[in-house]
Amino acid sequence: MLLFIIIFFAMVLVVGVTAIAVFYFYIKPRNQLDTSENHKQFDEPLPYRSLFEPTDEQIRVLEREEEQKLQTLENEKAEQVLIEKREKVLAFQNEWMLAPDKRKTVELLRLTTLCENAEIFSQISQSVIKLWRANKIENLTAPDLADLLDSHFRTLPQQERTSGVGFLLKQEIAELRPRLEES
Repeated sequence: MLLFIIIFFAMVLVVGVTAIAVFYFYIKPRNQLDTSENHKQFDEPLPYRSLFEPTDEQIRVLEREEEQKLQTLENEKAEQVLIEKREKVLAFQNEWMLAPDKRKTVELLRLTTLCENAEIFSQISQSVIKLWRANKIENLTAPDLADLLDSHFRTLPQQERTSGVGFLLKQEIAELRPRLEES
């Protein structure tokens, strides 16, 4: 009977070791992740984006809209500054009309050129010429007035000087200059 127990114990031991070996070499690797393929999968981020994340095109559209808003704000600020300058010119023109003289005329033309607008400069110049022709501006000769208008006109921006209003003003200035008589 002892022999039977030893044989039985040996068989149980062999079956147990075989079961452990089969489990270790056959079943266990199937349940583990294959490290060579799965490392690649986790190294790179997935190409998917969040459901609410904007696309590149949407981002570009938003950036363009922001740039347009900033440009609009800058244009509005610049326009507001020009409006304030025009109001200042008109206020000074009213003061100038009460007592026009050479010093105030120079200041009026200087303020007018700061508006950077040929049309406003032309209107102010016309009123200066009208008062000069009515002999209401003291100590100002025709050549002096022509030089004043011409020098201030040249400080206007290029696109304003080349406008149709600028052409008419140049003709007015030319009429003020004395003509040299040909001999």
